Amino acid sequence: MRWTIAIAGMIWLGLLQVSCIAEKIVLRLKPGEVRQEIDGFGASGAWWAQIVGSWEENKRKEIVGLLFGKEGIGLSIYRYNVGAGSGEETGDPWRRAETFETAKGEYDWQRDKNAMCILREACAAGVKNVILFANSPPRRMTKSGYAFAGKGADKSNLREDKYEEFAEYLADITEHFIRVEKIPVKGVSPINEPQWDWDGNSQEGCHYSAEEVVRMVEIMLREVERRKLPVEVEVPENGSWEMVVEPAGDDWRRSPVYLERLLGNEYVRERMDSYAVHSYWANLERKKAFAKYFFSRYPGKKLQMTEWCEMKGGRDYGMDSALRLTREIIDDLVWGGVSSWQYWIAVSRYNFRDGLIYVNESEREIVPIKRLWAMGNFSRFIRPGFQRFEVEHDSAVLRIVGCKSQDGGRLVVVVMNPGTESEAVELHFAKAGGANLFDAYETSKANDLKAVSRGIKNNRYSFPAESVTTLVIKGSEIKGKRDR
Repeated sequence: MRWTIAIAGMIWLGLLQVSCIAEKIVLRLKPGEVRQEIDGFGASGAWWAQIVGSWEENKRKEIVGLLFGKEGIGLSIYRYNVGAGSGEETGDPWRRAETFETAKGEYDWQRDKNAMCILREACAAGVKNVILFANSPPRRMTKSGYAFAGKGADKSNLREDKYEEFAEYLADITEHFIRVEKIPVKGVSPINEPQWDWDGNSQEGCHYSAEEVVRMVEIMLREVERRKLPVEVEVPENGSWEMVVEPAGDDWRRSPVYLERLLGNEYVRERMDSYAVHSYWANLERKKAFAKYFFSRYPGKKLQMTEWCEMKGGRDYGMDSALRLTREIIDDLVWGGVSSWQYWIAVSRYNFRDGLIYVNESEREIVPIKRLWAMGNFSRFIRPGFQRFEVEHDSAVLRIVGCKSQDGGRLVVVVMNPGTESEAVELHFAKAGGANLFDAYETSKANDLKAVSRGIKNNRYSFPAESVTTLVIKGSEIKGKRDR
């Protein structure tokens, strides 16, 4: 009887061991299978820089350091909001935006000094890619006389005779920033979310039809070319990835209207290196469909994701919204093939899931939150010029992205575990049996982008529940390996 029990026990233990082995998750890193190059990660200065820029120096620098500094999350892209001069007609003072223009062709460069202060400090912290974006033309160029359309408007608010002036206005500012201020401007964006009506006074905005987008972009490109400005015209900043329905004769077909109108124009197509989208309200299947359509029709062009936040009410300081942010980034990188990923409102005073940092304005209290550190799991380690590579795995829970440095000497693997239990994995490299050293940085309920492990040698790691972890694998032993 005892032998029977003993044998049964050994069989049970053997089955348990087999079961554990069967459930082991394997990550197969394939740095030889390169996908897109990464231009960087960033955020905008909209709705906070013009306020926070007036705060005490130590408060400003704390925020700038958290966002752009090496000890913060190291964002490499900063989006500067070129305002249209909205005033008290925009009810919320945080959403008003100054304009430098005082008259046609005349500027007061002392205006918007608070936002300019933040811009300069961000560049001093290491930002080398600044994008100037305009939500609306200046009020004198609009049909309504405001930086938003009137109620019931269904057409562009930019006057028909002001397209060239708007392009000249943006080029004047771009030229001043580059040649006088020595700001590293790499892109100018004249249009933002053109498909919406923008008929309310909550913020600056301007609707454009697809044909109007093409007209504005062509004029902007010609102005940039005429002045030999070293910038890309970044457009059209669609509000979502979704495929828009457009009529084709008597039939209706699924087609991205703004994309086809823009890149169907030969002059525009030859001068546009990338196409900009926002990730609001776009599920994964829509992203996959758009990316497949885009890269099959326009190989060699880049997709840039230039704006996203969760669009959900109520403040969240914890991992719930941090995991939601992480999922969006990984999906956009892996399935959308984007070359950059840029957050919307970096600093928020609102009761909303929008900021990477919350501030309580009356006390000037600064509250870094888990969303900030989760974004840092990408931005601090996946630097401009890194390349995404394929990572194969058999987990139904984990979401994973891998990138490598240009020389192949450093691999960065970001792993999100949204589940309620830890997940143990084994890393498989190109060279079978090769041991690699790596460091692990974790954002979780317990940790804020903390170095939790250094110099691990056995190629195994357990990812805690509800966590985002970055593995940094470095050393000459990973250079030059080829995938089998």
